[in-house]
Amino acid sequence: MDDRTPIAAEEGASRFELAPPRRFILPAILLLLSEQTGYGYGLVPRLEEFRFGHVDRPAVYRALAQLETDGLVRASSQNPTAGPSRRVYSVTALGERVLRVWMGVIKEEHDYLGLALRRYQATGTIDAVLAEVEGGWSTALGAGWSPVCSTSGGRRRPVPVDPAWEGKAHQADGADAEVARVDEAPRTRRFRLNPERSAVLIDVRSTVGPLSFGTLGVSGTVHAAVVGGALRTDEPPSGRITIDVSCLNSGNQLYDAELLRRIDARRFPTATVDLRECAPTGPGTRYRLAGELTFHGVTRMAEGTVSIDALSDRHLVIAGEQVFDIRDFALSSPTVLMLRIFPDVRVSLHAEAELEEEG
Repeated sequence: MDDRTPIAAEEGASRFELAPPRRFILPAILLLLSEQTGYGYGLVPRLEEFRFGHVDRPAVYRALAQLETDGLVRASSQNPTAGPSRRVYSVTALGERVLRVWMGVIKEEHDYLGLALRRYQATGTIDAVLAEVEGGWSTALGAGWSPVCSTSGGRRRPVPVDPAWEGKAHQADGADAEVARVDEAPRTRRFRLNPERSAVLIDVRSTVGPLSFGTLGVSGTVHAAVVGGALRTDEPPSGRITIDVSCLNSGNQLYDAELLRRIDARRFPTATVDLRECAPTGPGTRYRLAGELTFHGVTRMAEGTVSIDALSDRHLVIAGEQVFDIRDFALSSPTVLMLRIFPDVRVSLHAEAELEEEG
């Protein structure tokens, strides 16, 4: 298991590899033999279940020989009806005690890796949010989504300014620049959401603590006028966002299955948001949105505050959150065994949209 398997490679980027913990093959073999005695060749496919790269038979037999020399496993001969005798391996009492120590080492490594994930969460970057959705981190880390989705205590990395616009802004003095922006006639154009850079996160409270569900299946279009890197609302923006709720996941199959059953995802696989009104809430990039949310076959008026950052005249970033009562959409609180989910849920949206080229 010393071989490393590349799991991601992009042009112009480093090649990332998933490597097992140091000498992981030894405790892995002890673990498998504590579950069930076995032959050396039979351990090869079972070791591959750990998904730490290619496992070859010689490496397994070398590890078994070392474990047997150290008194951690014992081998007994088994005579088949035909052919040579085969060696069957099992764990000794000393092997069981050593395995317990090894599990402590692995737990410590797990904790350190979890710390790295939490620090990445806390950066509040867009890619950190997307990584949470893709990986279903909530269950693994035993916590809700990152602070970027929280109304308190969180921090979001400032949206970068488009260099081209920044250069233009420096060419004009304060008041003159403002007059120039106002005088530009707004023109509504269509921006299309990038599903690979758009996500919805749903934080819920439950009797077992906070849970989070997420999906990257977000698409749609926004019609808006952007002038000089700023959203204009004198020509009200409009649009529709479609969310693939059938892909919601938390990283826990039991919770996910119950959620999808309760929201009847087969019958209502998507939720839609139709934007009707948009008004600035003051200086900056905060806006009050109002529109219609359709979920579980029920349509309700909804409104809330979001940030809309125009990184340039061609790129919009929309981020915001709102609390909803699922009973307003003809849903009862899901219950799984001893788990009960409370009806108030917090929905966070991050969406990136690019200007659609005109034909």
